[in-house]
Amino acid sequence: MPASLRAALIGAVGLSLLLLPAVIPSLLAADEPAAERDFVPQTAAELLAPENLTAWLVMFTDPTRRTVEERAEMVARHGFRKVGFEAFPKYVPLLEEQMEAYSQHGIETTCVYMVIETQTPSKEAHVTHIFDVLERRGETPDIWAMFSRNSFKDVPEQERMEKLIEAFSDLARRAEKSGCKLAIYNYGSWFGEVDVQLGVIEGIRGETGIDVGTVLNFHRGHHLMDDFPEALRRMMPHLVAVNINGMNSKDAGYRGGGAKILPVGQGDYEQTMLQQLFDAGYRGPIGIIDHRNGIDADTALSENLQGVARLRRVLASDK
Repeated sequence: MPASLRAALIGAVGLSLLLLPAVIPSLLAADEPAAERDFVPQTAAELLAPENLTAWLVMFTDPTRRTVEERAEMVARHGFRKVGFEAFPKYVPLLEEQMEAYSQHGIETTCVYMVIETQTPSKEAHVTHIFDVLERRGETPDIWAMFSRNSFKDVPEQERMEKLIEAFSDLARRAEKSGCKLAIYNYGSWFGEVDVQLGVIEGIRGETGIDVGTVLNFHRGHHLMDDFPEALRRMMPHLVAVNINGMNSKDAGYRGGGAKILPVGQGDYEQTMLQQLFDAGYRGPIGIIDHRNGIDADTALSENLQGVARLRRVLASDK
């Protein structure tokens, strides 16, 4: 073999070996999101594993006006690989840019929340924009939806149920068209009662044949605390996500409008509720909620994650 050819081959092999360490991590990084999506908690402690956590409501109550890139950097810095987007009308124009910024940081937007106002939400401008963005990006996050708290308050209960079923049936069809699953967001009051949620879900199935889920928020579930296992038993077939916060046993039965939202780990009862959640068979995602007015989202996420770490250690030591 000519010396010049031998030198060229050696140089090529050497270059490939130098590049190999850089190539391997990139391949692993490409596989990591899929692995996290497939993660299934095996214990109550693993409900709080980093792979199972979703950053939720990091815009709505945050007094710091971050850019989409600053927000994505903040969420990534705390180790989240999944995030929700609260698509209130003022934030809807940011959806595509924010999803792209999250994606660039290796974060998946797993749910998009919306408040609907009419019997045909699929025709509402902000809803149309959301699905246009998702279809253009080829992404299929869960859709978390609700009516505003005072919707239909002066309408007889049976008529309210019919209106909810009609509206959510319309939205379920639109979500299915985009490949998304619709879940009813439990925001308390009459709409958040288990009987009402299950009645709406069954009504939608009867109307459309589509299975719709529900989202449980601890801070809207104080009235469920005294018999949480029974409430979970009824919700489990439809429960797609649970958002947690600190819960105090003294607040059991509370039905007031002002939700008591404590950082995770600062209550005396969320540990019990998480164990009950696991015992009921729940293995889905856990949302870490930033929902305290005037508290910077960076601070709120940090405090919540410190509590998550403590709870996880305690839950693990109980076994």
